[in-house]
Amino acid sequence: MKIKLVGNDKNGWSIDADRYYNYLALKELKFQITDSFFEADIIFSVWYSYFEKLQHRFLKYFKFNKKIVAVVTNNISDNYTIFDKTKHIIDYWIYANFNQKDFLLENNISSQKIFYNPFYVDEKIFYPLLQNRIQLSNELSIDYNKIKDKFLFGSFQSDSLGADLRKPKWQKNPLMLIDILSKLDKTKYVLLLAGPRRHFIIKECQKNNIPYIFYGDEKYNSLYKDDFDKNNLDAKIINKLYNLIDCYIVTSSSEGGPKAIIEAALCNTSILSTNVGMAQEMLQQYCICENTTDFQNKIKILMQNTEMKNQIIRQNYLHVSKINNFEAYKQRISVIFETINNF
Repeated sequence: MKIKLVGNDKNGWSIDADRYYNYLALKELKFQITDSFFEADIIFSVWYSYFEKLQHRFLKYFKFNKKIVAVVTNNISDNYTIFDKTKHIIDYWIYANFNQKDFLLENNISSQKIFYNPFYVDEKIFYPLLQNRIQLSNELSIDYNKIKDKFLFGSFQSDSLGADLRKPKWQKNPLMLIDILSKLDKTKYVLLLAGPRRHFIIKECQKNNIPYIFYGDEKYNSLYKDDFDKNNLDAKIINKLYNLIDCYIVTSSSEGGPKAIIEAALCNTSILSTNVGMAQEMLQQYCICENTTDFQNKIKILMQNTEMKNQIIRQNYLHVSKINNFEAYKQRISVIFETINNF
């Protein structure tokens, strides 16, 4: 069996990481990987939207003796047009969460042609560190006095549109985060922001007097210049930021992941999230929030009850680490491709 692996975003972001770890798993499993579409028995895309591109539509007619496999990377119900364009090309689908599974089944994709494999995060990069807050602040060149005795929230995902940095990405719903924090006691917390394209939320923090620290070069934000190449952080730095904060907040309206859910859990960091993507399958029920008020109430409890906070962190870590380790990920890939090959 020869496999042609395709799909990337060429930015070093999530899709590129997915491609790398799929390649690594396939290689360690001794599957034969080819660079040729013509030689391949299976064409495997780590990004199902890859087949939306006009230049790849030929595969619809080319695949008479080939099997085409693709990973659902987002909330597929938000992209029905893409699904409609690709469903006649893709033979087998890999989903990361049960909402994606339900969508596929509801749209007449056979249960025999769908496989579960949550997105993978490298547990050798994201893990608990031994340094305390003072030590981590020093390593990151963050003024410890600005976060001393503060509850530190984290948000490390892009929230501004690349096409118009003044506007939010609706999927990330940054205004919900602003709404949550604006109603909390602003003397007791700091929001730590990191990553590129944080223009929108930084302006909203300033407008609403929300105390924040941006880890990066903020001049691009004030000038509304794209900082993609300037503030895109190495994963090892992000790991330190997770270990520094008290609680990571996901307020997204639509996600395939997000991988932040796994990253935070692997770092033994508290996390609260809307019920999107993999949240329901990965996190303790307490960590799933229905609305702004629910977030605020749970945050207040976590700020006051360290024992409860640590218990939830431990439960998240134990659950996620059983699912998200490379051996388990590799085993799921092995079963998927052996099953497909035998169809």
